[in-house]
Amino acid sequence: MISVEEALERILAEITPLTVTHMPLPEVLGLVLAEDVIAQEDIPPFANSAMDGYALLSQDSQPRAGQPPRLRITGEVAAGYVADHAVEPGTAMRIMTGAPVPPGADTVIQVELTRSAGPENAWVEILEAVPPGNNIRPAGEDMHRGQTVLPHGTEIGPWEIGVLATLGWAKVPVIRRPRVAILGTGDEVIEVDEPLRPGKIRNSNSYLLEAAVRRAGAEPQRLGVARDTVESLREKFSEAIHSDLIITSGGVSVGDFDLVKNIMTEQGEIHFWRINMRPGKPVAFGHIGNVPLLGLPGNPVSAAVTFELLGRPVIRKMLGHTRLTRPQVDVVVEDGVSDRAMRRHYVRARVEWRDGHFVAHTTGNQGSHILTSLLNANALVIVPEGGVEVHPGDTARAIMLDWPEA
Repeated sequence: MISVEEALERILAEITPLTVTHMPLPEVLGLVLAEDVIAQEDIPPFANSAMDGYALLSQDSQPRAGQPPRLRITGEVAAGYVADHAVEPGTAMRIMTGAPVPPGADTVIQVELTRSAGPENAWVEILEAVPPGNNIRPAGEDMHRGQTVLPHGTEIGPWEIGVLATLGWAKVPVIRRPRVAILGTGDEVIEVDEPLRPGKIRNSNSYLLEAAVRRAGAEPQRLGVARDTVESLREKFSEAIHSDLIITSGGVSVGDFDLVKNIMTEQGEIHFWRINMRPGKPVAFGHIGNVPLLGLPGNPVSAAVTFELLGRPVIRKMLGHTRLTRPQVDVVVEDGVSDRAMRRHYVRARVEWRDGHFVAHTTGNQGSHILTSLLNANALVIVPEGGVEVHPGDTARAIMLDWPEA
């Protein structure tokens, strides 16, 4: 058996980011920029008002003989329009938030610091002196022409989409989403809408993995269930080879009907198939044709944990991400882990911040078939290999499943 670290290193060495495509702006959330985004104009593109008020010359706001200056109003400029004349000494122009500052004006005073007889009045009193540049947003204050605003490799979130829209990027060059084929295996597996019969279980793994693949940013395609025959597996793999990645569950341990490894050898290659971890020892990695295949165990918790540790980083690398793995923190394991395992044990736990440190509580029965052990888990507490026992109150490392990749 190889270590988890060696398995991940060997898998990622075979994975490269996918091709670049240009996608409509509303569809690029979560994808990775394939080139630098350089501003082609200043943002804002013109000096504009930050307030509703009056545009004027700052020198005209100074009191005169102890009295507030009184300026003649010569017009109005609203957002989306430009002034048709300049502001001259002794005059002011009404201005709305976001409107371009008219020529001649060097400051804007907010309406609250003025007094006027009404919107139709031709005069305004200035109640407070204001300096040049007051309430004016200069052109290029946010972004300037020629600036690299978003470097390639940036993950696109809502704020990045706002910047791209501001800069006029209706189509965005990104690394395309991987297409991931998901295949269950086993004569015992039936579909979720079928009634249970003796010896049968429902196909929970494919739906769990479909959701996990989608959350990781890829496009999943469930291919159903391959029966425990070479012919059935060959048929399913003939559909799967049109994908960028194949993920199977079940069929990779040492039983007589664990045929996935045999098909991998027949139609491609297998790099390894056992990892020194619990849950999830029987994990296979190789290729069917030129398509990488990650064969996960059949027990549902094993499939979930091995996907988080191995499958999710693969998808993120295909997407062009450079941060591939979840962060780890030190936690105090309040209830301990008494179940000693010779393999490295990933224990489902709930971690919270309390009294200046992270505290972990395990989620009960840690059997690889106990799906409910995942429900409240936001972390995997790592118990080192070699039969280590974690006593109540001991400190251990934990992988934080609800934190972004580090």
